Amino acid sequence: MKIHAMALTVALAILTHIAEMTPAFAADDACASVRAMTDKFNATPRIRLVGTNSLEAIHFTTLYVDTKQWWHGDSKPWHVEPRQYSKTNDLENCEHLGSETIDGVQTEIWSYDHLSYQQVDYWKIWISVDTGLPVKSHF
Repeated sequence: MKIHAMALTVALAILTHIAEMTPAFAADDACASVRAMTDKFNATPRIRLVGTNSLEAIHFTTLYVDTKQWWHGDSKPWHVEPRQYSKTNDLENCEHLGSETIDGVQTEIWSYDHLSYQQVDYWKIWISVDTGLPVKSHF
């Protein structure tokens, strides 16, 4: 009886400790840098992003100013709409691809999947080492 009581006490102590721990998932760790960039991007009131949409084979520029965003592809006219903020819980399969210097800015290159309504967008993004903000993107 003493052995069972002692075993039960040890088991409860271990299970209590495990229950108090915050679960750590590999995907969370792998996407931490991209999530941090996304949070900073959403909080930055003014930002310019230049990128490429591989599916439509266009180059685009997007300007984010406070709660609005202006964008255009190639030489087409500018469009304005309410600013769209990215959700950090929609990011998966993050992978660090290396580093590159773009116009004197040292960047870290990441790829990830962005889950959106009825589709998954594949992104490749260059994040500034100094600012933590995106410099260039392909999706």
